[in-house]
Amino acid sequence: MASATKKTELKRKRTASKMGKTRKAQNRNQGTTRSAAELFGDE
Repeated sequence: MASATKKTELKRKRTASKMGKTRKAQNRNQGTTRSAAELFGDE
């Protein structure tokens, strides 16, 4: 059986890899560059 420390390390590693998953996917799909309207106040 795995030690308590090993279990904890694995849980932390999994959690860390999942953090920001939605934001990062959105950045990949939609990009991070602002539109001209947002940058220059055009209407």
